Amino acid sequence: MKTCLITSQYPPQIGGLGHSAFRVAKLLAESGIETHVLLLQKHDTALPLDECIVSTHESSVHVHRAKVFSPGTGTNNSAAEPENLTRYHREMFDVLNHLQQKHGYEVLLGFFLYPAGFIAAMVGKLHGVKVITSIRGNDVGKYAFDPLRLPFIQTALRNADAITSVATSLIDFADRTITPIAHKSSTILNGIDVLALKPKARPSIKLGGLIIGSIGLFRYKKGLVYLCKALETLAPKDAMPFTLLLIGDYFKEADRQAHEVLFEKYGLQGRTVVTGRVAHTDIADYLQLLDIAVFPSLFSEGCPLSMLEAMAMGKAIVASNSGAIPEIIQHRVHGLLVKAGSATEIAEALLELTEDAQLRTRLGRNAKAAAAKMTIERERRQWLSVYDKISTIKTHSH
Repeated sequence: MKTCLITSQYPPQIGGLGHSAFRVAKLLAESGIETHVLLLQKHDTALPLDECIVSTHESSVHVHRAKVFSPGTGTNNSAAEPENLTRYHREMFDVLNHLQQKHGYEVLLGFFLYPAGFIAAMVGKLHGVKVITSIRGNDVGKYAFDPLRLPFIQTALRNADAITSVATSLIDFADRTITPIAHKSSTILNGIDVLALKPKARPSIKLGGLIIGSIGLFRYKKGLVYLCKALETLAPKDAMPFTLLLIGDYFKEADRQAHEVLFEKYGLQGRTVVTGRVAHTDIADYLQLLDIAVFPSLFSEGCPLSMLEAMAMGKAIVASNSGAIPEIIQHRVHGLLVKAGSATEIAEALLELTEDAQLRTRLGRNAKAAAAKMTIERERRQWLSVYDKISTIKTHSH
């Protein structure tokens, strides 16, 4: 079998989507499926098809990095204007159509509903090949409310032969509010390589007191405003010095400015450390510094890799009840679940954990045991099951 995974993020780019795309492509390739990846990269200049694609062979995967012309990128002329989107979509379609004609894929896997799932569905239907679309989080939770992109995610969902999701709640939401998909959908939670999470060194960061932290590409949907509000209520307690350690960087420069305003507003600027970009191979070095890991995501959360990794290292977890988080963490067993957007519940959870070291230890131990079951081998079996089922579906080519 020959498949192509289409994505807009792939290493060396940072971010959970890229890490997951790399992991899934690798596990498919190692299972005997000839696996290609098409990375769609926005570009401000139009290039001929034979110049815009650079193909390499990486970790048993054929990777095609395509510079796709997106008018308005990097200018004041918005890339979201309808005529600009039209050109961008056509350029992406042409790239995948070119690769489909050249390589003859039997299954197209759109990783994230838009743009990857949308383009995969169009090319797949045109050529009569099987299409899997994979819901990853923000694609449903955000784009369901986007007047420009909603039609494209509807197309991705309707034209898919099979749908996977990193959270059952995202399937339910899409099925009830966008288009019926439950009959062809399955949940595949992310897997992690627990053995690879071994610290190699201890970063020389000046930290004091209890280390409370979060991990990721920080932007509004990550909910740090509620963590900051919660920490403000704990800050006056002289008995509990702490440092807020944010492992990662901001999604955009505007996010940096917005969060720095929050740190000042809630009196945290002297207690906060933002590491900046951390290579995924070094993430364990930083996770080891945490006493409590907090994941206060607001909406459209998928299956957060950073939370799984913190669990695998035995950290006490406080997390919102969004995305796949409640499927992984049982409240008061593997961590403390809080209502998304509730600074009060985060503050109560943090206060309980700071005052009860035994509870931190017990939750961390249970979290580690739960994470040990989230193996890549389990994820591989579930993906292969989807590929096996899709191979029995009849398609009609024209």
